[in-house]
Amino acid sequence: MEPIASLYRLDPLLVLAVMDRESLGGDALTPKGPSGTGDHGHGRGLMQVDDRAHKGFVAAVDDLGRPLWQDPAINVLYGCRLLRRLIDSLDGYEAGALAAYNAGLGRVRSVLARVPVDATDEHRLVMVDSVTTGQDYARDVLSRRERFAGSTPTPAASGA
Repeated sequence: MEPIASLYRLDPLLVLAVMDRESLGGDALTPKGPSGTGDHGHGRGLMQVDDRAHKGFVAAVDDLGRPLWQDPAINVLYGCRLLRRLIDSLDGYEAGALAAYNAGLGRVRSVLARVPVDATDEHRLVMVDSVTTGQDYARDVLSRRERFAGSTPTPAASGA
């Protein structure tokens, strides 16, 4: 996953955190694993690419007729590409991009248009999360990334 994340200039732990929130690494899918679905059949694969918003990707097949979204590397690649485009569309605002990954760019832009100029980062985060599943998507993904970062051995901690 790290090479795919770096291809799109993304923190691999952020990608892992999105995947964890979306599918628990495949454990929350039916059937379990990278080729499963979630969200009542609308979310596809590890990154839960929504069939309603990404029809072309979900319909794409390989030369043997197998859906490309079922290939974990292609699914993660597509999810990373989408996340990078969202970050760029929101001028680098990562929390907004995470909210948009879940709720759609239009909904997040609509919320951001109503954010007061003097809003704190915390207020802005609460506002963009207000349109997400559980009203906590961006905060939860960022928290997961921090948790993963804390569990990653550093060179000093590993004795290197």
